[in-house]
Amino acid sequence: MATFNLNTFLSGHVFAFIFVFSRIGSVLMLFPGIGETYVSPRFRLMLAFLISFLVMEPLLPIIPQPPAAITDLLRLISYEVVTGLFFGTLLRLLVSILENAGAIIAIQTGLSNATILNPALASQSPLSSALMSVAGLTLIFITGLDHVLLKAMIATYGAFPPGGDLAPGDLTQVIIRLTNQSFIVGVELAMPFLIIGLLMQVAVGLMQRIMPQVQLFMVMLPAQLWGGLALLSLTMASMLAYWLQYMNDSVTSFFAP
Repeated sequence: MATFNLNTFLSGHVFAFIFVFSRIGSVLMLFPGIGETYVSPRFRLMLAFLISFLVMEPLLPIIPQPPAAITDLLRLISYEVVTGLFFGTLLRLLVSILENAGAIIAIQTGLSNATILNPALASQSPLSSALMSVAGLTLIFITGLDHVLLKAMIATYGAFPPGGDLAPGDLTQVIIRLTNQSFIVGVELAMPFLIIGLLMQVAVGLMQRIMPQVQLFMVMLPAQLWGGLALLSLTMASMLAYWLQYMNDSVTSFFAP
């Protein structure tokens, strides 16, 4: 009866391809624009296969030797999968900045109850949030930022060498810090709406005290909507440009080779 030999099974480049695919495939599961729910899983799988084949040869010198035991193989593959999911999560947090800013804008302009299907989230979200999310994903590929993200994905092999040991505490701290920073940047992007919304609410409140018999909040609702849409049309280009620069700087500072 033939016995199972792990070294024979993983001979040649089979182990190297599985090793590289574990990290690349994990990243592409969460990659902006590629890891969305509306993208065909078959396309995502084929793209992961293609990228893995392309980068396998240059990475061969740093890929460890095929392990002799199943437990060592599981440890190596788990490390690659967690590293890929970590990088993909960082990209998702950077994209969520636009979603947070859009949600704040919707509250300030009175559009929080006007929801539409957001393809990036595969769920209902306010109009401004869906608009900024789709616009941001589109700009990633129009401006060539996707090339920077793909290069950073390969550069993770320098920041997280294959066969290393996981540091869950450090990874958690990075995610927490970036989550906090992403929320702050989202609020900064929506700051014009927060300021104008606050001033308008104060003015309406004072006028309501002077004329309590008039429902000024209902009268001012159309002005709030039209004013918010006008301000969004004036500031959206600047917000997206600032977000693109921030995303580029964040990714390159973390994973620049």
